[in-house]
Amino acid sequence: MVKVPFYFWLLISIPLPASPQDEALLTIDNQPVMRSEFERVYRKNNSIQGLEIKTSAEYLELFINFKLKVHESRQLGYDTIQAYRKELAGYRDQLAKPYLQDRSLIDRLLHEAYYRTVNEVSASHIMVKLHSNPVPADTFSAYTRAMEIRNRLMAGELFEKIAREESDDPSGKINEGYLGWFSAFAMVLPFENAVYSLQEGELSNPVRSRYGYHIVRLNGKRPSLGEIKLAHIMVRAARNESPDMISKAKEKIDTCYQMLQTGSQFVDVLKQHSEDANSAQSGGQMRWLRAGELPPNIETLVFALPNIGDYTVPVQSDYGWHIFRLEGKRQIAPYDELKKQLEERINADERGRMIEQSFISGLKIDYDFIDYPENITALASLMDSSIYSGSWNSAMAGDLIEPVFSINHKEYTQKNLADFVSQIKRYRLNESIISIVIEKCDELVNKELIALEKSRLEEKYPEFRFLMEEYHDGILLFNIMDERIWSKAVRDTVGLMEFHAQHIMDYMWKERADVSVYTIRDESYLKMTRKLARKRIEMKWPAAEMVKMICPQDNVACVDITDHTYERGDPDELIEFDWKKGFTKISGKADPASIIVVNEIRPPVPKSFNESRGQVTADYQNFLDQQWIGILRDKYPVSVNQSVLEQIH
Repeated sequence: MVKVPFYFWLLISIPLPASPQDEALLTIDNQPVMRSEFERVYRKNNSIQGLEIKTSAEYLELFINFKLKVHESRQLGYDTIQAYRKELAGYRDQLAKPYLQDRSLIDRLLHEAYYRTVNEVSASHIMVKLHSNPVPADTFSAYTRAMEIRNRLMAGELFEKIAREESDDPSGKINEGYLGWFSAFAMVLPFENAVYSLQEGELSNPVRSRYGYHIVRLNGKRPSLGEIKLAHIMVRAARNESPDMISKAKEKIDTCYQMLQTGSQFVDVLKQHSEDANSAQSGGQMRWLRAGELPPNIETLVFALPNIGDYTVPVQSDYGWHIFRLEGKRQIAPYDELKKQLEERINADERGRMIEQSFISGLKIDYDFIDYPENITALASLMDSSIYSGSWNSAMAGDLIEPVFSINHKEYTQKNLADFVSQIKRYRLNESIISIVIEKCDELVNKELIALEKSRLEEKYPEFRFLMEEYHDGILLFNIMDERIWSKAVRDTVGLMEFHAQHIMDYMWKERADVSVYTIRDESYLKMTRKLARKRIEMKWPAAEMVKMICPQDNVACVDITDHTYERGDPDELIEFDWKKGFTKISGKADPASIIVVNEIRPPVPKSFNESRGQVTADYQNFLDQQWIGILRDKYPVSVNQSVLEQIH
């Protein structure tokens, strides 16, 4: 399909609501078009840099053409076609997303995340484990134990000692609870929030995460060290391997280190000995890393490397032995550059749930949400274990007419909730029936609130309404233009050929030169090549035949021949020559030597249909468009209020 003209997209108008002072600028088919609508699109497009500034009268003609085409598409029912409605609905879903969020909370979380990205913390913790779906007694027991640990710390016992003895974090036995330096997104959100709220040396109260309770100590704060790019040589030997395996791995990595010390190239040693298949293909390269993304012992070593190309001594991780080489360092990017990435990460972690809940809370206020927990509990009491296998039938539970919640004065009954619960065919056996029903009720509330808010976006947000009308009219215009003009012109070969014949003098070649360039591998062939090249002007030998004539005994061509046709003023004319037949230019001193020969000068002639088809198609489309506009102007009367137009500047 031929490219859509740029002005087409500019002419997609976005109607403004008529103010009390608004006036009809024109009517099309007796339907008014308000001054405010025209003014908005006129001023918007006149402000685009690089476009010719038009007067209001000049722009009005383009605007009328646009409105006529959209009006015709509606009259023909293009806006009722299922494919159109589906496409518009898809765009609406995308455009609605920014309006279905708590934007003020997102902005606050973005700035908070950036602050935590450029400011790192060092922390230690002691964890009391709690499984994912604890009963209240388990939660109370874990919290009580966490408080007992905190009290011991406050009484003066050593943090490291208690971490070794009491922490349910398996690594606590080794690292004494020390987590090293880290920044935003390195830890679960409740833990991160707790650390960044502490003063240096301060202990937190028990912090609940999905892993259990944590007693956190802040060891220090510092500006970010930035990001580091590393390559590594690795020999695998997990810490839980046998001592003999670990010893052999250590011997191998020491051999690698000695090879580097005696002058071997890092990449060569890596190819021979590294056992990390993931990075071996990229020369051992790792992605850019920040503090907290490497074990503390490794992080300290690599961030201390002063120069690109420096490498560490062999160092052990949980997975084996490594030698790291510094590939690059850089500072954290400015906020505006990181904003998009930060927002993606915010939406992907627990902050995303916070944003959703905040937005839902606002909708509950806006739409007078009321819940009836006693009726939710009553519904749960009617369910049995068949709910876990998806075989529970709500019809067995009676009428279920009591409301479980209401939104905007519309009640949702126990039957509505029961049907929603039954849509899921399996539930986890470790969930209680009441927790299942409450969770599904929350989901249904959220679903209905979002659907209601989404249905009212045009009413609540004028800018969203304008945007949707832009897409509405833009898709209509594209569809009717494609059918009536663009695709029609491409398919209408007979019409294209007739149009070409009628306007043949519009598709002319300028003067053209047929030029051959001979690039010679061996200067000893220069004289023979020149002689035969001049003869070729009349004999018209193919390039391959001429090569055989110059060097018949050679297996590799002694000369490379390229033939070109240049048009006068052609910007692709990359070689210099005189525009006369027989002109010859020899560059014998160059390496390689070359000869340029002008074989023919062609006078201006009309282009054939195939030679000009692209331009003919574009012109034919424009012809059909102008023809169609004339038909539409005859079909739908247009009346312009000149006194209103004269006020628009």
